[in-house]
Amino acid sequence: MIKFDNVSKRYADGQEALSDISFEVSRGEFAFITGHSGAGKSTLLNLILAIQTPSSGQLIANGVNLNRVSTSQIARHRRQIGTVFQNHQLLHDRSVYDNVALPLEICGYQPNDAARRVRAALDKVGLLNKEKSFPDALSGGEQQRVGI
Repeated sequence: MIKFDNVSKRYADGQEALSDISFEVSRGEFAFITGHSGAGKSTLLNLILAIQTPSSGQLIANGVNLNRVSTSQIARHRRQIGTVFQNHQLLHDRSVYDNVALPLEICGYQPNDAARRVRAALDKVGLLNKEKSFPDALSGGEQQRVGI
């Protein structure tokens, strides 16, 4: 569940990206974010992912008040959300395998378990044969699948 209660976001330069937004999306419900360039769509998603914080109002996701979360709670929160970024968020100086393995290493997975999971994930998206390739050698669609 995601709940925005009178949320506003104002940047340091005074630009107001969101003004007094209130809505709720229930578990299992689909919502689409549409609008013109500069309407605040990315800001809205950045708030949900706790990449940014609201200037005012309350934001609750999965029962957690994102206005008052610790760094470890933010990491836990983000692991519960599937996010597909437009720019893939890949490290171009690392192989496909290393890009997929890095989050597992950060989360403390043992190397053998991480390796098994990486190969299973790459196999699932049809990229196991590209595990030693670097992102720049992949098509845009392949890069997107590595990011997922």
